[in-house]
Amino acid sequence: MPNAVVMTGYGPPEVLKWASVPLREPGEGQIRIKVKAAGISPTDLVLRAGYVKAIPLPPNAVLGFEAAGTVDAVGPGVTGASTGDGVTALLVSLGGYAEYAVASIWTRKPDPVSWIDAAALPSSAEAAVGVLRQLNVKSGETLLLVGGGGSVGIIATQLAVAGGIKVISAVGEHDETLARELGATPVRYGAGDRVRALGAVDAVFDAAGKGVLADAIALAGGPRRVITLADPAAAVFGVTLTGKTWKYWTFSS
Repeated sequence: MPNAVVMTGYGPPEVLKWASVPLREPGEGQIRIKVKAAGISPTDLVLRAGYVKAIPLPPNAVLGFEAAGTVDAVGPGVTGASTGDGVTALLVSLGGYAEYAVASIWTRKPDPVSWIDAAALPSSAEAAVGVLRQLNVKSGETLLLVGGGGSVGIIATQLAVAGGIKVISAVGEHDETLARELGATPVRYGAGDRVRALGAVDAVFDAAGKGVLADAIALAGGPRRVITLADPAAAVFGVTLTGKTWKYWTFSS
């Protein structure tokens, strides 16, 4: 039997134990991955600590929303994936902290990308791609990206710039150089006047949740093209607090 990092209960890291688990078979439209690297997301940490018990976990749960590895087995109905292919996967039902994981959503891993980098991409890339498409930002428009120095912001900046979108990146002082290198115009976190001085804004992507929604709405001319990943006050302002955007991923099945 293969091994996995099993969660024996809620609590500190010590509740995680290396133990034998059954080898799962891939179902319809699924692949099984021999895991080379697994990502650790903030959600994993709060689940383990028991802060969100409203999300039910089975006994001996295996955490991990993202993993990279080679395809070990292919389920019925899968096309475009073969045994031995390198992939990175978003694991909707968890299971990444293991020697083997079953995935329904994945994409090919480019050869130059390391296994570690590939395992760190799925959740952040999913959020970046999904929100940009939900905002429907077009070439020639201007996007204000709040939190441009984080993992989601870095990916979103590169995708937007590649699409001909002008990006104003709200960052801290230590990330200003990075924002410029990625092709964005950096601006410090703070009042919207700093952004207004750079011109009109068509849409706002809040990847930081730092209480900027009032300014974001004013800059975008209303809440319709403002999306936040992390601000719990979204409903108060009539702003979309994005949920899962998995439909925007490249499906390989």
